[in-house]
Amino acid sequence: MRFTAIDTSAWEELKESIVELTDCFNEHFAPPAELPDLLHNGDVCRILNISKRTLQHYRDTSVLPFIQIGHKCYYKREDVEKLLAKSDPH
Repeated sequence: MRFTAIDTSAWEELKESIVELTDCFNEHFAPPAELPDLLHNGDVCRILNISKRTLQHYRDTSVLPFIQIGHKCYYKREDVEKLLAKSDPH
């Protein structure tokens, strides 16, 4: 194993550079914190205890808003939770 000794000031500069690079990376490449938690069809059917056809009806009648990316539909978790709370008889 090989070791390299550096003086304290060089070590502090190196640490500062690493922190700056990490901050820059996080600023430009980290996903934004405000992205919604998205669920796909299977998740929503399980959460609401409904069939895929009922979920299709909810989309067609605007009961549940959705986002379509390509051929896939996604739903915001908060929208699904609101619908679940609204349909809960308690």
